Amino acid sequence: MGRGVVAILLVSLLVIPLTGSIAEGHSHDDHSNDFQIINSGETTDIPLQKSIPWGDSIPWWETTMLDADRDGVHDSLADETGIVNIGISYSRDVRESDIDSLSLMGININLELPSVDSLLIGGIHVDKIEEISNLDGVVMIERYGSVVFYGDIQTPSVKAKNSSEYSLGAWDLGVSGNGMNIALVDTGVDNEHPGLSDKFVAGYDAVCYVHTDPTCLLSNPLREDDGSFDPDDANQHGTACMGMASATGIEADGSQSEFYGAAPNATLVDIRIGTDVGAGPFENYLLEQEFYESAMNGLQWVIDHRDDEWPGVSEEFYGIDIISLSWGITSHENGGSDGSDMHSRILDEAMIAGIIVSVAAGNDGPNNDGLSGMGSSDLSVTVGATDDQNTVAREDDTIADYSSRGPRKDNGDGNPLNELKPEISAPGSNIVQAEGCVTSGGCSNLINDASENSYTGRGSGTSYATPSVSGVMALVWEANENLTTMQLKEILKQTAERRGEPSLPDVDPYWNRDFGFGMVDAYAATLLAIHLKETGTTELVDPGIQNHLLSFNETDNVKLVGHSWSTSGSVESVNFRIDGGDWIEANFNSSIIEVGPITPFEWYVEVDSNKFSSGTHTLEVVAFSSSQQSLPIVVQFESTGESTSAYDFSSMIYILIAIISITWLSIFLSIKLGYVEKFSALLPKLKPENNSPMDAEIIE
Repeated sequence: MGRGVVAILLVSLLVIPLTGSIAEGHSHDDHSNDFQIINSGETTDIPLQKSIPWGDSIPWWETTMLDADRDGVHDSLADETGIVNIGISYSRDVRESDIDSLSLMGININLELPSVDSLLIGGIHVDKIEEISNLDGVVMIERYGSVVFYGDIQTPSVKAKNSSEYSLGAWDLGVSGNGMNIALVDTGVDNEHPGLSDKFVAGYDAVCYVHTDPTCLLSNPLREDDGSFDPDDANQHGTACMGMASATGIEADGSQSEFYGAAPNATLVDIRIGTDVGAGPFENYLLEQEFYESAMNGLQWVIDHRDDEWPGVSEEFYGIDIISLSWGITSHENGGSDGSDMHSRILDEAMIAGIIVSVAAGNDGPNNDGLSGMGSSDLSVTVGATDDQNTVAREDDTIADYSSRGPRKDNGDGNPLNELKPEISAPGSNIVQAEGCVTSGGCSNLINDASENSYTGRGSGTSYATPSVSGVMALVWEANENLTTMQLKEILKQTAERRGEPSLPDVDPYWNRDFGFGMVDAYAATLLAIHLKETGTTELVDPGIQNHLLSFNETDNVKLVGHSWSTSGSVESVNFRIDGGDWIEANFNSSIIEVGPITPFEWYVEVDSNKFSSGTHTLEVVAFSSSQQSLPIVVQFESTGESTSAYDFSSMIYILIAIISITWLSIFLSIKLGYVEKFSALLPKLKPENNSPMDAEIIE
C-alpha cells in the first residue's frame, strides 16, 4: 500500500471523533443548552418555603376528637347505660399481665388485635369502664361500631378496557392484574361463577370465628385458618364486588360477554366477614357484636398472613397485595370518625405493612355528618361513587347523589391533609353484577353453586365503585411491582381526571369534597407506573413532593407552566430534561421570594422546539428534595427541525474542517514522504476541544 494512501486512512481515523456523533442522529448535545428561553421577570432562584408546622409525631390518643375531655374514654360512651360492647387500646403491645388484670375483673378476651395494640372484650356493664381506663397502658376505651355493607359500562369507563370512546385502555399496555391477589373482605365470594372460576388462591372464614352463625353450627366450626378454606357467599354482595374487580366476562356456556372487571386476571383471597343477611345495624344485639368482631378478626388475619405461601398454588400467587372493602363501620360520635378508632387504624397498619387498601366512602349523601370509620383511615384510599349515566364517555358523569362527601372529621393533629377524604371516585351506579348462589334467590351453597349463573341485575353504591378501583390498583402494581403502597396511592391521585372546584384551596388546590382528587384513570395511572419502571426512578419518588402541570402550549415555543410544593418539607429544585438528557433548572417568578407551608409556587419551562431534530421529543419535569423526587410530568412535543440550530451549524463546521484536514494533510504527508511515525505528533492538534455550554437565551 502506498504511503499516500496510508496517510489518508490514518488521518481519516483521527478525525472520526469530529463527525461520529452526527451519525447517531440524537436530538441534542447533552452539554449545550441553546434551546431554553428565560423571559423577563423569571429567575432560576426557587422561592423559600416556610416549614411545615406539624412535623413532630404526636400519639393519636392525645389529639383525637373522639375523646374531647381526654379521660381515655370515647365521648359516645358518656351517656350509655347497662351493657355495652367495648374495645381497649394500649399505648404499647398488649402483655400477658394486661390480660391477667382483666381476668381478675371477670373480663374475658374475645379477640386480640396486635396490629393496633388492642383487645375486643365484647359486652360489659358501663360501671366497669372507668376502672378499665385506669389500668396500666390503657389509653382508650371505645364502643364497637356497626358493620354496614354499602350497597358492562364500568370497566371501559375507568379506562381499564378500551372502547369506542377511549381507544386506549390500561389493558393495551400489557397489564390485566396477573399475579395480583385481591383480598375481598365481604360476605364471601361464589368463585364457582364462570366469570370468577379459577381465581381462588386462599380464603378464611372470620364469621365462624364466633360460631353462632347457622352455617357454622351446621358444618365444622373449626374451619382451617391456613388459607385453604374456601368460603361461599349466600348474600350476593361479595360475589358482585369481586366481579367488578376481576370478572373475566365468561358465561356458563363458555362464551365471552362484555361484563369484565377492571383486572380480569387478578386472583382472589376470599375473606368472609358477613352472612346471608349481610350485616347491621341490627336489633339483635348479639349479631352486631359478632359482626364487628368478625370484621376485625378478618382484617387482622389478612395482615398476619400477607406474605404466606398458600397451599397448592404457585409462587406467583403467594401473599396478599390489595384489600377491597365495600363496607364501613358506623361511628357513634357526632361528625363521624376522625380516623383514630381501632377499625380505621388497622387499615393504616395494613398500608404500612405493604397491602394497599381500597375502601368505600359510604352512602350517606351530600349532607352526611362526616365519614364512617374505615373510610376515615388516614392512609387507605377512600372511594366515592359517580353516576356514569349508563355511558362509557366520562364527560357526562356526575357525583352519585348517595355518595358520602368529605372532608373527614379533624383528628386534632394539626395536619389538615389527612382530612381530605375521599381521594378517588369511580362509577358506582346501576352496575351489572355477577350473580351468586344466594338464599334470597332460592339457591343454597350446601346443595348448589353459582357455576351456571350469569351477570344479572344492577346495583348502586360506593360498594360497587370500590372494587373497580381495587382492580385498577392491580393493573398499576402489575405494571410496576416496585411501587410502595403510598406511591401507588399518589399515582392514582395525580393521574385522576379532575372534577369540581377545589373545596379547600388553602389546603390543596385540587381536592374536591365530592370527587376527591378526581375520577380514576386506569390508563394514565398505568402509563405513569411504566415510565417510572423504565427510567429506574421508582425508588426515588417521595409521595409528599407535589408537582403538577397547569398548562402546556406548543403554539410558538414549547411552554409548560406548573406548580410545586411539599407536604412534608420543602422543594429544593424543579428541573426538566429532554429525551433523557441532562437535568436543567426550571424558571420561577422573580417577584415571589417566599411562600407559606404547603403553598404552591409556579415554575416555567420554555424551549425552542426548532433547536431539535425533526420528530417527536419527550420533555420531563420533576421537583426534587434532597435525594428524593416528585412523580414526573411527562409531555411530548413535535419538532420540524426547520431552523438551523447552533448545534446543526457547529456540526457542519466540524464536517467541513474534517474534509479540509483530510485533503490538506494527505497532500502534505505525501510530499514529506509520509512517515507514519511522525503522525503521533499531530494528535494533540487534531483533537477537538470541548465546547463550553451556551447560556440560555433571555427574551427582554
